Amino acid sequence: MDQSCEDVKNMMFMFKNIDRQVTQNFEKCTGISLTRYEILYTLLNSGQLSQIELQKKLKIDQAAITRHLKILEEKNLVYRNRNKQNNREVIVEITNNGMAILENCDSNKTQFFDELFHDFTTKEKQQLQMMLKKLMVNSGKQTG
Repeated sequence: MDQSCEDVKNMMFMFKNIDRQVTQNFEKCTGISLTRYEILYTLLNSGQLSQIELQKKLKIDQAAITRHLKILEEKNLVYRNRNKQNNREVIVEITNNGMAILENCDSNKTQFFDELFHDFTTKEKQQLQMMLKKLMVNSGKQTG
């Protein structure tokens, strides 16, 4: 394997490890998983959504969204209800408790991200964001 392939492979491992560490540390700091935070945040900003719409917005599979929503519903952070016009469709909305959780973890989230990026200049953060956007676009073009 040439050095370029080796470098790319190492970057992929770094992405995976960073994702794992950030996800674990975010939950430790805020008390809620990053995915469940994203679900609550999406519902707060979008209002009630069908479970399928929420799944598509977050780009996660049906089993995962069902599992996360079940946990959030058990904690009274979301409410799921059948659509009266289409009984096959499940409508999801954030509860007052869910909104309170988002408010409470905002300061912890801010502290978490401040610590995560404390060695970065504004320019470095902008460059990183630009490069990550390129990677995201390119990864969406991948086939097979």
